[in-house]
Amino acid sequence: MANAPFATKADLAAYWRALTADEQSRADIMLPLASNRLRLMAEDLDINLDEKAAASEAYTDTLRWVVMEAVKRALSTPTDQPPVDSISQTAGPYSENYKFTNPSGDLWFKKSELSALGLYGRQTIGSISTSRKDIYS
Repeated sequence: MANAPFATKADLAAYWRALTADEQSRADIMLPLASNRLRLMAEDLDINLDEKAAASEAYTDTLRWVVMEAVKRALSTPTDQPPVDSISQTAGPYSENYKFTNPSGDLWFKKSELSALGLYGRQTIGSISTSRKDIYS
């Protein structure tokens, strides 16, 4: 059984802006991909995102926000022109600068977004004794 995406096109449009027909088509594909990518990341940490979402409205809202942010970043990359935010050109002595947005249009999550879901920054500490216990007994 397929899991539902954590956000919908309507959520994304209400959160960000009205989507063009092309963006709606891309969002139909990206929203489930982003949601399932988070599920896989959580599985590696023995976390079931769907169970956590069912137990907490705040967690559900955070999941929705993280998925929408990732999809928004990917949709912000133009498909019909170079993926740049700004271009600077000079005639002499020949200079050209581009600031790339998300050159490949990838779905990616910020560390702060993953941290909000409990999927980043989990560290443990342990120690290994290098001495024999019977020496000090």
